[in-house]
Amino acid sequence: MSSAWIPASEDGKRRLAQARSRTLWQALADAAALDPAHIALVAADDAGHVQRLSYGALLARVRQFSAGLAGIGVQRGDRLVLWMTNRLEWIISAFATARLGAVVVPVNTFLKAPEVKYCIAQSGARHLIMQDRFRALDMPQMLAEICPAFAKAARPGGLFAPELPDLRNVVMFAREGTQQPGAYDWAALEAGGAVETADRMAAAVTPDDLIMIKYTSGSTGFPKGVMLQQGGFVANGILHGARTGMRREDVYFSMMPFFHAGGSIYGQMSMLPIGGTLVFTEAFDVKLGVRLIRAENATIFVSVLGKEVVMEAYEQGLTFPSVRLAHQHNAAAKIVMPNANFAFTPFGLTETYGPAAITSPDDPADKLMVTGGRPLDGNEIRVVDPQTGQDVGPGQAGEAWVRGNVMRGYWNKPEETARALDEEGWVHSEDLVTIDAQGFVKYVGRLKLMAKVGGENVALEEVEAVVARHEAVTHCAAVGIADARKGEAVRLYAVARADMPIGENELRLWLKPRLAHFKIPREIEFVEALPRLANGKLDRVALLLWAQKDAAA
Repeated sequence: MSSAWIPASEDGKRRLAQARSRTLWQALADAAALDPAHIALVAADDAGHVQRLSYGALLARVRQFSAGLAGIGVQRGDRLVLWMTNRLEWIISAFATARLGAVVVPVNTFLKAPEVKYCIAQSGARHLIMQDRFRALDMPQMLAEICPAFAKAARPGGLFAPELPDLRNVVMFAREGTQQPGAYDWAALEAGGAVETADRMAAAVTPDDLIMIKYTSGSTGFPKGVMLQQGGFVANGILHGARTGMRREDVYFSMMPFFHAGGSIYGQMSMLPIGGTLVFTEAFDVKLGVRLIRAENATIFVSVLGKEVVMEAYEQGLTFPSVRLAHQHNAAAKIVMPNANFAFTPFGLTETYGPAAITSPDDPADKLMVTGGRPLDGNEIRVVDPQTGQDVGPGQAGEAWVRGNVMRGYWNKPEETARALDEEGWVHSEDLVTIDAQGFVKYVGRLKLMAKVGGENVALEEVEAVVARHEAVTHCAAVGIADARKGEAVRLYAVARADMPIGENELRLWLKPRLAHFKIPREIEFVEALPRLANGKLDRVALLLWAQKDAAA
């Protein structure tokens, strides 16, 4: 291989085309037909109460709820924002929306009101499904802050508000029994609806229809809505599950949030198209995770911060003998999971439906855990010099370009789409990788100004833009730094006005209602000036050296 370019084989292209040939509803119906009584979902809420749903019951509830959505006017192509924690109702809502050919817009439950407003408004969402509360999170109060007309509405439907001009319907799942006059009741919609209309709509949906607009932070301060298609969504789950050796008898445990690919693709789409069982929690809970893995005899354990679950079990003297696929982070993990013999490592991004490449149990031992594996069937990856646009050789670092099972583009952002997705179908990832002579992809770093905090993408320029709004801050700059628990964290350097002193805690409190908690800098240092290049621009390299020096001190 003279260049680091892995073309897709004809067999791989055929397998991708076959996997992309079904809608989500068709894939679920096929899985249910294998054994309607087999358990599809095991859901534990925040109090530890467990619900189980068989494939037959899941299929029936999705069909019924799609009828409820059709009854309030959800149409093919409509955008529907889904703002909920990990619950059975999240999956039922998402699958029912997709069954009608409408588009799911998942919203991160960690976001603050201005960030949620951006997602609703930018997507042009006509419908919103939300829950009432979770822990200290009061969602109706947040929506009223975003859209005052919602709080004043006397009946559901027909919402008109200048803040969210496209939004008409709000549906509320009463997790804590809250009633809202301006919202349809989730349970009532499931109980009745336009079944025949929904069935006709489902028959018209194609694998090329959009299934989801996932908002992801890139190198700019404004998240972009990645457009994903039904067939591509199903295909990625099928292909990466097959590559990693997942089977119908597997029980996959994860606490990854559904609003991210970790929950909705790695978790849901690994199991549901093949008829396996997904076990999940409403939110991250170490003790509950230990209990569920043991009680449900989980065979697959994949989760951000999974090491904490393992250490909790280790400290309790408990083991997970049923687990066969999981990361063994340390000696304690090998004791807790003695039968885990494989842990996959992927390379990918939201724009490639999650994993574009992934390791296999059949890969050489020296490639596991240190590479992102080979491209999935139908995908091809090039490594390109970001300055010249020329292909580089094996083992040389460059920007990864991916083609095959990739996004349609960014919602209502033609300029950003043109930069990221070229005319030949290559997604320019802005990730630096190498590809060796055997075709294994290895992640090197980022071209884009981002930090990866506990699995969440954080645009550093977004953090800087929000901090700069504080009247006491004249200039600021953010940098990603290593963090033992979350992989990376944000460190902020700020220049304060001489006549308006401000402290670290004061600034952090000011940021709390304006940024999701994972975006708030772990460390804030006030400096007299920021490093600059000769042209006056921020010297990002010098800033990184500052952070590395401070970390070593």
